[in-house]
Amino acid sequence: MQIQNKDRRVGVIGECMVELQGTMFSTLKQSFGGDTFNTAVYLKRLLGSSYQISYLTGLGLDPLSEYMLEQWREECIDTRYVARIDDKLPGLYQISVAENGERTFQYWRNDAAAKYIFDEESVDSLEEILSQFGWLYLSGISLAILTEKGRETLLSALEIYTTKGGKLFFDNNYRPILWPDKEVCQSVYMRVLALSHIALLTEEDEHLLWGESSIDHIFDSTPTNEIAIKRGSKPCLINEKGMRVAVPAQPVSNIVDTTAAGDSFAAGYCCGRIIGLSPEESAEKGHVVAARVIQFPGAIIAKESWEKLVSQ
Repeated sequence: MQIQNKDRRVGVIGECMVELQGTMFSTLKQSFGGDTFNTAVYLKRLLGSSYQISYLTGLGLDPLSEYMLEQWREECIDTRYVARIDDKLPGLYQISVAENGERTFQYWRNDAAAKYIFDEESVDSLEEILSQFGWLYLSGISLAILTEKGRETLLSALEIYTTKGGKLFFDNNYRPILWPDKEVCQSVYMRVLALSHIALLTEEDEHLLWGESSIDHIFDSTPTNEIAIKRGSKPCLINEKGMRVAVPAQPVSNIVDTTAAGDSFAAGYCCGRIIGLSPEESAEKGHVVAARVIQFPGAIIAKESWEKLVSQ
């Protein structure tokens, strides 16, 4: 069912991949995940049935794609904007866990369906789709995986979308291997940051992309009115139109898996801003969500565990 109030419709743009986890050349657990997908799931769980969370991505026509769609619908994620590409497959990544618990990642995503989702769209046709949403969320990975043509179409459509009053969340999630070089990434990031209503920046990724710099420099050089800098267990730093505040993280003694710490924080922060909380209150909400999620294995914790946490 389509929610009528556009301000209660959120579009999340990105890629969800098949995940293989375990010991190499042994039994592997099959699942799926991705930064924007993790955020979409937690955002839906937080906002509930009165909000529509739509995932804009690409999948194939294969059994794995069908299974992923079924599971997304189980999470009440709206899938009407998922492009189905008959000669492409979902991306795949493997998490290998060493005896000491250290994790390494291998990716097979260079020709995944999500790469081509905007190649057949014009700027006008894509903007018409985006205009269905009062809010959009995307990450640096969302931009990195696209073809040059698709990325340019998306950026041009976002320019029209934001000019007409649409609100954009951007999470910097920087993965060097997905970009031809830093200069291309920097140029794209500056374009999207200038369009963004709210920027969620991981401090480590900022340093990796732009070089070591002070927090003041990050705030001053980012062309976005509201900026939240994620710093793991350290306080989140917020700059809203020049007003700056630090919001302490929640202490967690039983850390099990930090895979989706940043993604779940983003969901909490976005949820807060969507429902009208202040930036500081939204950061507090983000910390609460992330602190709960990292006490369970995997990026998406079971619904039963989530419901117990919410009731506490």
